[in-house]
Amino acid sequence: MKIPALICTLGLWSATVAAADLQAQVEQARLLLEHDAQAACTALQAVVEAPQRGPWTKPARLLLAECNLRLGDLDRADRLWADLEKRGGPTAYAARYHRAELLYFRGDFAAATAALAALATADPSHVLANDVLALLAVCEEYAASAGLADLSRAQLLERQGQSEAADAHWAALEEDASLVEWSLLLRAELRAQQDRLDEAMILYQRQIARFPQGEHIVAAHLGLAALYERQGAIEQALK
Repeated sequence: MKIPALICTLGLWSATVAAADLQAQVEQARLLLEHDAQAACTALQAVVEAPQRGPWTKPARLLLAECNLRLGDLDRADRLWADLEKRGGPTAYAARYHRAELLYFRGDFAAATAALAALATADPSHVLANDVLALLAVCEEYAASAGLADLSRAQLLERQGQSEAADAHWAALEEDASLVEWSLLLRAELRAQQDRLDEAMILYQRQIARFPQGEHIVAAHLGLAALYERQGAIEQALK
């Protein structure tokens, strides 16, 4: 092989390796995010600042915005999502959803409702379409409830890994007749996701005891059964 051709081949190989490394870095950051948002943020910042661009760049920006949300920099998260929305493409829908979600977290429920209602008709087949409808339903159903501010705050703090800070808001929700049953279910599901199984079980049992005919009773029984199954108590799970 002639030298110019060899150099060209090596250059293409090097670019391919670099692209693979950047893609791998995004996936590693995705895994890191649940345990170390700061480390994930650092890794993603390196990806978005790399001179090489590719299909991994926008997903990296999307994840970087989530990292900033979890680290408490809501303004930067919103700027990143706004930029992705403006650029369009496959990540624009997710960016719009997260901006609406951020309005909800900030307590601007009217603006969140309007943004979610517009998004609900944009792409019904999108992977986040059910999340859009679910959050829209919450905003509409509990618009008149003073407890909605506690709920949104508790959910944001949980997202940021601040469960202890969220506890005061969860406690306030237990005094809100319109939201108490559902808030117990949400908290139980969160604790199960966090592998805090004993706490999740107590919350499911409390919900079942307080609301034996409640709107969310089936979900509570299914959640409790899933916990028993995870602990190997198959007979209990089948009851």
